[in-house]
Amino acid sequence: MRPIDIIKTKNPAQLLAMILSDIHKEGPVNQEVLERLAYLKKYYPDLVFEQEAKLMYLLGLFYKTTEPNDLLSLAYRIFQDSILNQYKSILTPVQSTIQNEIEERKFYSFSAPTSTGKSHILRELILRISEDIVIVLPSRALISEYLITVRKIVEGYKEILVLQFIDDINTIKTRKRVFIITPERGSDLFRYRERFNIGLFIFDEAQISEEGVRGLTFDAFVRRTERTFPNAKKVFVHPFVENPEAQLTKHGFTESASAQVFRQSAVGKIFIEFDKRSRSFSFFSPYIDEAHLKKNKCDVSQDIVKEVVEAGGSVLVYVSKMFIYNRKYREVFAEYIKLCPILKDPRALSIIADVERLIGATDHESELVSLMRRGIVIHHGSVPLVVRYLIESFANEHFARICFATSTLAQGVNIPFDIVWIDNLRFYGTEENKTLALKNLIGRAGRTTGKPNSFDFGYVVVTSIKTFIERFAGRMTLNEVSVLESDEKDFGPDFQEFITAVKEGTIDEDYSLPKTKVQRLRNPEIHETLSYILDFVFKDGQLITGDDYQKLQEEERKALKKAFAKVFETSLKRNLGEGEMSILSTAISILLWQIQGKSFKTLLGLRFSYLTKRSEQREINRRFRAGQINALQRQQELEKLKVKFSPIPTQLPNNGISNISSFGNVSVKDLNYDLLVYDTYDYLDKVISFSLSDIYVAAFDQYFSVTGDVRAAAFVNFIRYGTSNPIEILLIRYGFSPENVTELATHVESITEEAVVFRTSISEVEDAFDRYLIEHYR
Repeated sequence: MRPIDIIKTKNPAQLLAMILSDIHKEGPVNQEVLERLAYLKKYYPDLVFEQEAKLMYLLGLFYKTTEPNDLLSLAYRIFQDSILNQYKSILTPVQSTIQNEIEERKFYSFSAPTSTGKSHILRELILRISEDIVIVLPSRALISEYLITVRKIVEGYKEILVLQFIDDINTIKTRKRVFIITPERGSDLFRYRERFNIGLFIFDEAQISEEGVRGLTFDAFVRRTERTFPNAKKVFVHPFVENPEAQLTKHGFTESASAQVFRQSAVGKIFIEFDKRSRSFSFFSPYIDEAHLKKNKCDVSQDIVKEVVEAGGSVLVYVSKMFIYNRKYREVFAEYIKLCPILKDPRALSIIADVERLIGATDHESELVSLMRRGIVIHHGSVPLVVRYLIESFANEHFARICFATSTLAQGVNIPFDIVWIDNLRFYGTEENKTLALKNLIGRAGRTTGKPNSFDFGYVVVTSIKTFIERFAGRMTLNEVSVLESDEKDFGPDFQEFITAVKEGTIDEDYSLPKTKVQRLRNPEIHETLSYILDFVFKDGQLITGDDYQKLQEEERKALKKAFAKVFETSLKRNLGEGEMSILSTAISILLWQIQGKSFKTLLGLRFSYLTKRSEQREINRRFRAGQINALQRQQELEKLKVKFSPIPTQLPNNGISNISSFGNVSVKDLNYDLLVYDTYDYLDKVISFSLSDIYVAAFDQYFSVTGDVRAAAFVNFIRYGTSNPIEILLIRYGFSPENVTELATHVESITEEAVVFRTSISEVEDAFDRYLIEHYR
């Protein structure tokens, strides 16, 4: 039906009766039916209200029902009670089916819409299963949201340890562990194979298996988990996938295995076109033919986005990362940004203060922070993890009015919004991946609330109906053959060694690298290079300071970076290209700052001073104060001073990568501080942690084993933890933010792998990220 036909229907009661009948007979599987229901609730709320109690039963939303007041609701109540008797918890029919299959099967793969209520299923699993659990996510962008969810689930259960990495600590109190990791950072799991009793692996957003190199890493991790932990259950979770059984087929998981597709949904969507030229809105339905034609659309007289924001609702605006970096979003959405008042809530202000402190924005102008003061947040994969954790807490506590986000939210971050505005239809990957990302994003609109007897719906705003509908109508199917079985040449020579090692089972369990690569990092020539590096970075047994490093002659710094490059090149069996070498060179400088135990905000300060040529600025200002130049000349000289070149951080290896600056040819006065924050985090995460750390840890650790040189052991700790202080290292292993461990260490009475005991002064610590852990371990 056209939107206008629903809005202007002569008999809304009859239409509602037909909708209820359809849901009862077929289940809530027809999205078009839920769309009609959403229009009826918007335009005939009193009519829908009369039937909403029954509707909750028909939708299977048993956690939102009240006592049945008709015969049909009573029949559904009997069904609800049977589920309650079996699971001792109120679950929807879909949730109970999923729960049952996980209990009955060793391998289970399913697909379900984003409103299925995975967090409730997760809660049941975490509290019911006695063994350790590993939750595997496609990217670090999702970790903070999962941490928030799981920590809420286990609140009060101090015997359950929740970590976003693999470690074995707090052993006296811990009876069960929940690890939340990515495949890339899950390799440490296999070093602890004799110490953990893992009963369940949950692979969420498992369609990552289709994504080239990331799919390669994912499939390799899946196979290693089955080889190392054959008794553990493996569950694969997907949104909007047509053949989840393919995930089992590609790995040969056939015994005690099942797969299901769930199409049930409980949230309606109203679709709106925004015309950029006339800046007007109109309703349309993507479920009818030729929806883009004017005759099939319905003009909207009011600005629904404005109404939602003014009423205290929330809007997600999907934009490209470049749109955020170049600040165009502020211009395009200025009228809505102006609607957001300055926040006064003490809890909101506390979260904002934590963000401001963590990124050093007290001394610099940060758009990220200034917008949060108005309830406007920015969310993308280059926002530092601990900051993203705070932003997602901010949004989930309903302080966010507008969120400008990139594809990280499309990947499955569980933050609900009243409106999803899709300003940009550019998604990465194949057409099927683009369809899946779009549907995932749409699923954020009108996420179901816990309000009893209330049908929820949300709005989806788009700017290009035809393109939107074409992609929306697409389907996602998984390949039944793993990328591990693909031609190794498809991934280039840099990955062939890894693929071969996975297939042959020759991954070194201690270093998570192919044994052949580990062997190359053990040869005498490399040991000479490592000795040269250690002689450079340690003076009198102490690591050189940032000032010491900057005082080195340019040739000395180049020689040091060349030595680091030689180690990496040896691991690759080839020389680095110009772009790769530029990225590595920048990463080494950042690494040497980081491993001095510097906080992230201090590291940002050092980079800011370096990139903005602070010494040259001081000289210009000295000449002005000495009367050698006037104010105009000073201004002109400062404007001519350009930010130093720094390449865009990219994962290595990446042969053929272009050598492009992150900041462009801008004046030192115009350096975007937030961009510096994102760029620095990407270097720490994508380059140092993801691309370099395993290589250098393997090299220096083996060098220590052969030579006994304690500097090498210290350097391994610096790479892994950014410090060699044993108390600070243990605090990081307990999950505390590296930003705060120096301060937290002053409040520690004693700490070992078995337990941590805090002094009473620990109550002075206010950081939200660490406060939870403090209370959990006390």
